[in-house]
Amino acid sequence: MTKDMNGVVSFLLTPTTADGSIDGERLCRLADEQIAAGIDGLTLFGSTGAIGSFTEDERRGAADVLVRHVAGRVPVMIGTGAMTTAEAVRLSRHAEQAGADAVLVVPITYWLLTDEELLAHYRSIAGAIHLPLMLYNNPRLSGVDLQPHVVAQLVETPNIGAIKEAAPDLMRVSILAQMLPGRLRIFAGRDAAAFEMLMLGAEGWTSGLANIAPRHCVELFRLVRGGETDAARALWHRLSPIATFTRDKGLVRACHTACEIMGRPAGRPRPPIGVLSSEDARRLEALMTALGDVAPAPRKVAAE
Repeated sequence: MTKDMNGVVSFLLTPTTADGSIDGERLCRLADEQIAAGIDGLTLFGSTGAIGSFTEDERRGAADVLVRHVAGRVPVMIGTGAMTTAEAVRLSRHAEQAGADAVLVVPITYWLLTDEELLAHYRSIAGAIHLPLMLYNNPRLSGVDLQPHVVAQLVETPNIGAIKEAAPDLMRVSILAQMLPGRLRIFAGRDAAAFEMLMLGAEGWTSGLANIAPRHCVELFRLVRGGETDAARALWHRLSPIATFTRDKGLVRACHTACEIMGRPAGRPRPPIGVLSSEDARRLEALMTALGDVAPAPRKVAAE
């Protein structure tokens, strides 16, 4: 039986070896670090995991490794978005066979999709599996905006009942919550606005920032959910500079660089994505040090 996604769900970066292959051993250590920090769930191949950088076979292999290693300690969600519906279906079926608890599907496309195409795409994927399917709306990166009226039609599908919402308009959280009360679970999907989205009613937080400051992310979520608004706001004022910086510089670059800074290297993103420049790495290191309890052994990162 699958486990529900709740709380703070970390969007894992995808560690690589020197030749650019996925580093399964480091991926497992990263999962252990996140679980030890109190993270409530893990996602493989979200945006922070550079979903578009790896082949279908690589994604299948990494899913097998992570699900087997986590062994039910926390729920595991696999990002199965793909350029074609057929590939997304194959990846989703594999995630189910591997023992994942849910799939996350972002619309990856070159041509912008119509509402009818989006509906058909998601319904085909959901109909091919029994796992919960979380919608992923990230128009800033995908170019496709899952509008509320489309989401409302998709939640009529039995295993579609959650969304990672990363639309620029924060009111999207309120709009969806009012349109679909009790029918749609909304997860904050923009790290740089996580506090605001949680305060507006998001039930969970799907976070790339958790690769850098997992304990702080967990604490922020717990404070908001516990109604300790003043304490949550104070923590957010400390955490938000990193969230804003990583948004502006790119989470994939920033998270790989942060692992170097923390003395727990996870390789480099697969080209053409790189790590941060030396100047940006120094800025990130300063922000992490100022936050505290993040970079116990800071070290400089070489420029690209």
